[in-house]
Amino acid sequence: MISNILKIERECLGTVAEVLSQNCAAKKILYVTDSVVDELYGNSVRKQIESIGEIEKEFVVCNSISYSMKLAERIIASDIDCIVGMGGGKVLDVCKYASYISKKPMLSIPTTAANDGLVSPIAVLKQEDGRPKSLGCMIPAMILIDIDVIRKCPLELIKAGIGDTISNYMALIDWKLASERGKEQMNGYAYLMSQNALDVLMKTKFDSICPEFIDVLIKSLVLSGIAMDFTGNSRPVSGSEHLFSHALDYYSEKKNLHGIQVALGTVAVLKLIGHDYSEVLNYLRKFKVDINPQKLGIDKDTFIFCMQHATSMRKNRYTYLHEIRLEEGKLSVLYDQLVEELMEDKQ
Repeated sequence: MISNILKIERECLGTVAEVLSQNCAAKKILYVTDSVVDELYGNSVRKQIESIGEIEKEFVVCNSISYSMKLAERIIASDIDCIVGMGGGKVLDVCKYASYISKKPMLSIPTTAANDGLVSPIAVLKQEDGRPKSLGCMIPAMILIDIDVIRKCPLELIKAGIGDTISNYMALIDWKLASERGKEQMNGYAYLMSQNALDVLMKTKFDSICPEFIDVLIKSLVLSGIAMDFTGNSRPVSGSEHLFSHALDYYSEKKNLHGIQVALGTVAVLKLIGHDYSEVLNYLRKFKVDINPQKLGIDKDTFIFCMQHATSMRKNRYTYLHEIRLEEGKLSVLYDQLVEELMEDKQ
């Protein structure tokens, strides 16, 4: 059994061979990524893998459950000893679930900080009908987060990472409600870890997306992942705002980054339940995270429909959306208020 290895350092992409040789007796390694990431970093990583063993390659074509299962079948049938997954959330989720099914260790190399899947025992994959499903798996045995690599990812992905962590705010409110209603059990350790992840970000002294802030963001996202490990599911970081985002993923023609959608869902639901949302909104504004639904290409009809159908996305997750009336008129007013209030942001 490999002890969990977590490195968050500058230039640690150059330690792939060292980490594998010290922590995994791997002779045959499956290298999994996509074409864009391979073009950027593949040459270095592939050479390191080849220096310690035989390499096979796989470029991820989709993030469905069936694709991940087929990858696991390939790993088993080909006697793969270890998986090296490098990329964003889609690649890493496919690899995490394939690793879990095949019972083979995984070295995870995130190249973005767009969501809290950096370190989590959850893989979000698509079902046959296109709906996303959160599947329990395991935190990767080895994780290398190269700060220099993350800093080079597109700015919008960094903003999405901010949005995903901010969504812990609403998720924790929903979890407390579900616990009080006897719908779900509360795990105090996971609750505290998720709250800490939120606090690490919101109480930072930095007020711009500088390199030092990105370090803080990475650590915040890692803490969110650890919170999920305490419960074995995404409950500590996922509530009504995630259900709304999943509905947008399924029903909306316009696709936006997950972290941006859950940030919008957080502010929208806080307004719906009459909770003070100024702290959240001011923080998003400080880092120029634009959640104006109109600017995101989410029209009023889609917004209303997705709010009304959010609870159907995951029926075992109890939230405030189960308790408030979601009439069309009320949601129409909410949409107009959001557009007007957020139009002030010159982003």
